[in-house]
Amino acid sequence: MAKETLKSKRENPLYTKALQLQGNGKLLDYDDPETGEKFRYAQVNVPAVKCCPFATEGCKAVCYATKGNHVFPSVQKSRERSLQETKRTDFAEAMFYTITTELSSKRYADCIMLVRTHESGDFYSLQYLKKTVKYWSMFEGNMQVRFVFYTKSFPFFLQLTEEEQAVIIRMMEAGQIAMNLSLDDTTTEEQWKAYAKMRKVFRLANTYICTIYYDDIKHDNVCDCANCAKCGTCNRSTGKITVVIIHSASKEDIEAYRRGMKRRLFQLVA
Repeated sequence: MAKETLKSKRENPLYTKALQLQGNGKLLDYDDPETGEKFRYAQVNVPAVKCCPFATEGCKAVCYATKGNHVFPSVQKSRERSLQETKRTDFAEAMFYTITTELSSKRYADCIMLVRTHESGDFYSLQYLKKTVKYWSMFEGNMQVRFVFYTKSFPFFLQLTEEEQAVIIRMMEAGQIAMNLSLDDTTTEEQWKAYAKMRKVFRLANTYICTIYYDDIKHDNVCDCANCAKCGTCNRSTGKITVVIIHSASKEDIEAYRRGMKRRLFQLVA
């Protein structure tokens, strides 16, 4: 019987191309000078907006995943293909097989695979989230694989079973999962209430609040998104609240964002 090779494993029907073996212009591979750990990105993406059931008006207005290189046909096709892959009944098993396969490749040798779930898109259904939590759980305790994601899909996380929530909490405590909760100036009161419940369940979850206000931010922890590759703060669950200044959107996008605003953000988080 022929010995399995990396090439033959990649040709296995269980292997899924939903896992993309790279980062992007901001998700750059990096080596941590403090720990000596070497991080190499991988991604799972689905179409933006279409797969963001809880996207706010402001989020849709300035979404970087709907602009620039993200609108190239090849990129759109890749995300649609990934979306179809996530609908596989064996998606969790396929992701486990694929990640395990790639851990033996040269790219991830002696490195940590940092899987960014959704540079584009979000958890678009409870079923999809459950599949994702299932394959996360398969790597619990394997510190060569870590997961990081931003999300507005708070209701789906609150609908998980206690055991599924417990898996996420344990992996956050171990440093294997970084959960980043996303809010902005246009977040509705209903979404704020769901967020408050999330904070009670997932106490180590980070909060990132995006805002267009530059001059009157009264907060100790402000991020200007200048150097994600060297920062890595969002790759660790610490429970901190961080304010992110929206700085790269066009004037037209900012005006569209303003139209979605109902009240001043910091009246709600003061």
